[in-house]
Amino acid sequence: MMSEEPDTAAGERAPEPPLFVTLTRLLALPVTSVRETLMEACEVLTTVIVTDKIDAFLHDPGSDSLVAVGTNDMPMARQQRAIGLDRLPLANGGRAVEVFRTGKRYICDDVAADREELPGIREVLKVQSAIGVPIEVQGRRRGVLLVVSAAKNMYQWGDLEFLAAVAHWVGVVTHRAELVEEATRAAAERARQRTAEELVSVVAHDLRNLVTPLSARLQVLSARAQAESRAADIAELGKAVRAVERLERVLTCLLSVERIERGLFDPKLQDVDLVELARSTAALFATGGHEIELEAPAQLRVRADPDTLRQGLENLLHNAVSHSPEGAPMSLTIRNERAEGADWTVLRVRDFGPGIPAELRPTLFDRFAAGPQSIGLGLGLYLARSIVQAHGGALTVEDPDGPGACFRLALPLVEPPEANGEDPGGGPHASNGQKDMP
Repeated sequence: MMSEEPDTAAGERAPEPPLFVTLTRLLALPVTSVRETLMEACEVLTTVIVTDKIDAFLHDPGSDSLVAVGTNDMPMARQQRAIGLDRLPLANGGRAVEVFRTGKRYICDDVAADREELPGIREVLKVQSAIGVPIEVQGRRRGVLLVVSAAKNMYQWGDLEFLAAVAHWVGVVTHRAELVEEATRAAAERARQRTAEELVSVVAHDLRNLVTPLSARLQVLSARAQAESRAADIAELGKAVRAVERLERVLTCLLSVERIERGLFDPKLQDVDLVELARSTAALFATGGHEIELEAPAQLRVRADPDTLRQGLENLLHNAVSHSPEGAPMSLTIRNERAEGADWTVLRVRDFGPGIPAELRPTLFDRFAAGPQSIGLGLGLYLARSIVQAHGGALTVEDPDGPGACFRLALPLVEPPEANGEDPGGGPHASNGQKDMP
C-alpha cells in the first residue's frame, strides 16, 4: 500500500503528493532505449508503492506475447525470468493477457484462489495480491503495467487509480524512447549507406580503369583468333568478352548512381523514336531462350536523352530476364495514354516470372534493395526510376493480369495524339497491330 502523508506542522511546507512526484520523476527519465526507460520507470514505482514485483509488459507481434520489457530488480522478478514467465503468450491466457485484450483494469487480493490466473504465477511465484492496467502508446493499447505482492490484501481501488495515472505517463515516455530508438536507427542506417556509397564509388572508378584496357585486349585477341580460324579460342574469348561487357554494365550503373546522388545527372534531351530505341534494346536481351515481343505503333517520338533512357530500359529488361523462367516470353508494349489529366507515352515491360512479393514493394526502387533471389547489387531499378524521373516521367510497378511482374515507364507526351496522326491509345489502330519479335 502507498504510505499516507503525515500532517504538517504550522509553517512547514507540505510534501508533494506521491502521484505528482512520481509523474515528475517519470518525465525526467533519461530516454535512451525503450528497455532502459521502462526499467527505470519500474524502479521509480518501487519507491512509492509496496510491491514484490513490477512489470511493464509490451506486446511483441512477432511472438504474439506480452514481454516484460521493464521490471524491477527484486527476488520475485529474478525468479520470474528464471522460469520464463517474463514472456506471456496471449494464447496461454492469464490476467495480464486479459487486461491487454480487454483494456479493463484488474485488482485481486487473493490471487492464489483466482483460477483464471496462470498456475506459475499462483503456485511458483506465489503471488497473493495484484493490480494491473493497460499501457497505451499514442492512443493504441500496447501492453500492461502490473504490480504484485506476495502478501494478501495489499492493494485498494485508490492504488488502482494511481497505477492507471502512472501507466498513462509510462505510455508517454515509451513513445519518447521509441522515437529516440527510431532516430538512432535512421542515423546509423544513413551512416552505413554513406559509407557503402563511398566505397562502391571508389571501387567502381578503380575497376573502370582496369576493365577498359582489358576489354581492348580481349577485342585484339578475338580478332586474331578470327583471322587464324581458331574456333575453340573464338568461343572462349566470346564468353570472356560477354563477361567483361556485363561487368562494364555494372560499373556504368554504379557510376551513374554516383552522378545522380551528387546532382550531376543532367540528361541531354532530344527528339527520340521510343519504338526504335525499345526495339534495338530488346534485341540485345532476346537471346538465351528468351523471346521479347514488342507491340507498338510504327513510331512514337519522345523528348529524351537516348543514351541514359536506353540505360534505364536495359535495367528493366535485365530485371525481367533475370526473373523469367527459361523459354518464358516477355513483352514490351508502347502506347499513348491519358492519366490523371495529362497525356503520356507509356512503355510497359512484362515478364511471367514469380512476380514481386508484397513485402518487397515498399523498397523496390531503393538503392541496394536486392530481393532474396537477386544476385545483383540492387541498383538497377533505382537507377531506372531516377533516369525516368530526370526526364519528367515516372516508373511504377503494376499488378499484371496473371503471373509475373509489370513495370510502367511513363514519359510526357511530346504533342497531343491528334497532332501526330495517332489515336489516343497509340495502339493497333495507329500501328496496324504491328508486332516485332527481336
